[in-house]
Amino acid sequence: MKRLLAALALSAAGGACALDIHLPPETATYKPSELPGYQLVQRNCMTCHAAQYASTQPPASPRAYWEATVKKMKKPFGAQFDDADVPAMVDYLVKTYGAERGAAMPAAAVAKPVAAAVPATGGKDVKTLLAANGCMACHALDQKVVGPGFAEVAARYNGKDGIGGKDGIAAVAANIRSGGAGKWGPVPMPPFSQLSEADAATLAKYVLSR
Repeated sequence: MKRLLAALALSAAGGACALDIHLPPETATYKPSELPGYQLVQRNCMTCHAAQYASTQPPASPRAYWEATVKKMKKPFGAQFDDADVPAMVDYLVKTYGAERGAAMPAAAVAKPVAAAVPATGGKDVKTLLAANGCMACHALDQKVVGPGFAEVAARYNGKDGIGGKDGIAAVAANIRSGGAGKWGPVPMPPFSQLSEADAATLAKYVLSR
């Protein structure tokens, strides 16, 4: 019996070492909406977890539940978004996934652009852009956090496969504005479409200079 148990233990240990797991790219998205909180949720929530998280919550969850959930993500979990984003994010979540599904959207909410909740950053320096868009919540200069380090991005786009210079900057800037999944692993990067092409290029130049 002892020999059998020992053999099983060795087999299990060997099997554990040999596992090579590859997760599929994340493709789920939040339900589109004209509510201001839609783009805020896309940008602030998908940096850390999949969109399925919202759809698996109890459908009868009231507004207070969603408010507590969003605030929990900020503290103690440390999500990097402004306190001013919380009301719009909660409003979108409760009206899309919770107890207020199908509730009429106030005309004022339709007329109010997301840019009012997330001020435009046109013409600002790179440090301001990094802070305003929460870039350092998911990236570091030289190591992987949630997304790749800037140095790793620079190594891929500076001259590889003919991409470099203006072409490399344009490619990285386009990726920043459009987001995507599968380029650096299963965790998706949300789109930052509110950025102007000039501001996205400013960030791309900074990333590629690392």
